[in-house]
Amino acid sequence: MRKLITRLAAFTGLFICLPALLPSCTHDPVGIESLDTVCFDSQILPILQTSCGMTGCHDGTEDGFLAADYESVMQSVVPGKPRSSKLYTVLIDIHGEDFMPPDQPLTKDQRMLIEIWIAQGALHTTCPADTNGGGGGGGNKDSVCFTQDILPMMVSSCGTIGCHDVTTHEDDYIFVDYATITSKGIVPFDPDDSEVMEVVTTTGEDLMPPPPLSPLSTTQIANLRKWISDGALNSDCPEAACDTIENIGYADQIVPIMQANCIGCHNNNVANGNVNLTSYDHVKTYATTIRNNQPLLTAVVRKLPGFVEMPPTFSLDECSIRKMELWIAQGTLNN
Repeated sequence: MRKLITRLAAFTGLFICLPALLPSCTHDPVGIESLDTVCFDSQILPILQTSCGMTGCHDGTEDGFLAADYESVMQSVVPGKPRSSKLYTVLIDIHGEDFMPPDQPLTKDQRMLIEIWIAQGALHTTCPADTNGGGGGGGNKDSVCFTQDILPMMVSSCGTIGCHDVTTHEDDYIFVDYATITSKGIVPFDPDDSEVMEVVTTTGEDLMPPPPLSPLSTTQIANLRKWISDGALNSDCPEAACDTIENIGYADQIVPIMQANCIGCHNNNVANGNVNLTSYDHVKTYATTIRNNQPLLTAVVRKLPGFVEMPPTFSLDECSIRKMELWIAQGTLNN
């Protein structure tokens, strides 16, 4: 996106109109036809969904604009005419009653990208899968995925009983699903302005999770920053192939599953349900405890009848569960 914006700014006659300074400016960018095509699916829709389509706004619960898909977005767009499109005018009318988003304006680059997309005809375009569209991570293969990387970390480290679960909601923060995690403290594309990012990296008394709870690891913090930088998307990236042909190693395959999904609630300082999963011996105990002919460790993540469902607010992916089952079948080795 930066490359495209830079090229646009180089055109003679380009005027970026800030209503507070130039209320009568109506110059639209020239040279649109020579710019790279803006991709709706990977650049425009992610911006609208993360900035407008959250719960309680334009997800269908608020009258008017719906940021759900191409057809709904086009209800507020006049192809080829940004300044005749309600979608664009509400983004730049900073002194108007309809200014959107009202509490967190889009960045200049985001507004310009939407303007270019409309000016190019507001087509239902899709970027190739091997390119980074720029608006929200698009086809970037290295993008951090919410379902696999962010949700387990936020729920197990932050959305626990007495902290930021639905019942406690300390400081009005709730971290149990995508809607609650992105409703406060997360500014898509801007980790430096995201309060959640600030509190997990501070060294003062505001550090979260607070002592004696374990802070997020360097890798977890890096993943959180990248996820926000990519647009804080509700992304799901299941493994294309689950590699379970070789023996399952405890250190390189089981431990990461425990760290990502379980240890935030079941550690030395906070052992919910008196369950601690911080060491091999602890994990092996639950892997070899049999109830109703099922290993306790996998029965709870399979959420079988008669067992406490774990994790309580989301489900492990099938590949992770299968690795745990195979590790148990192979003898629960400390390998």
